[in-house]
Amino acid sequence: MIRFNKYEHKKFLIVVSDFIRKISKGDRLTSISSKVSTLIKKEAVNKKKKVTVLDFGCGSMEISKKIQHKKFIRKIIGLDIFDANYKYKKLQYFKYKNLDNLKKFKSDVVILVDVLHHMGVEKSHIVLKKLSKHSNTIIIKDHFEHGFLSRQLLRFVDFYANFAYGVTIPKKYFDINSWKKTVKKTKLKENYFERNFQQHVGLFNFILHKKHHFISVLKK
Repeated sequence: MIRFNKYEHKKFLIVVSDFIRKISKGDRLTSISSKVSTLIKKEAVNKKKKVTVLDFGCGSMEISKKIQHKKFIRKIIGLDIFDANYKYKKLQYFKYKNLDNLKKFKSDVVILVDVLHHMGVEKSHIVLKKLSKHSNTIIIKDHFEHGFLSRQLLRFVDFYANFAYGVTIPKKYFDINSWKKTVKKTKLKENYFERNFQQHVGLFNFILHKKHHFISVLKK
């Protein structure tokens, strides 16, 4: 996730949020990391080599920490805009300032997990085009809104999940039409698309149904 330095992480709120997620079966990391891992493995098999992964907008690198020990991953580079000092065997974290200076972060696969809507639906094609200059494959997990009430629900959940980290809450999200337009603008090929991705179980799935989640793989 994209985080901004002018905010301080509110540790107490993070603890409370994590506790509520745990008792309400609100864990999203297991399902997302499993899906992302499967898609990365497919890329590694096609290339017949271990792959380097760029986790763009990585936040605390929770997804990367889940998949780092997979044999088909050579290393994972995490990029975000805040200062951090993560030390893991296969993970490297870097702070970046702008999208025009990503050449040194070349990778086989880029993953963006719930990142694009924070950068702006209208600007997302620019982000994807710049990332595609240094990688052949981009894996996206993001949200679909389904009208005004759906949008407000997503904004509420985004606020609950991200306020403690100081993440800005978007005013709108993708719908199927805006996503198709975004893909068209990138001039990339959508190699895989999964609508209604099952991110949560239990109470959290009732609150934020799978219709709000999608997975896409874009390739040059």
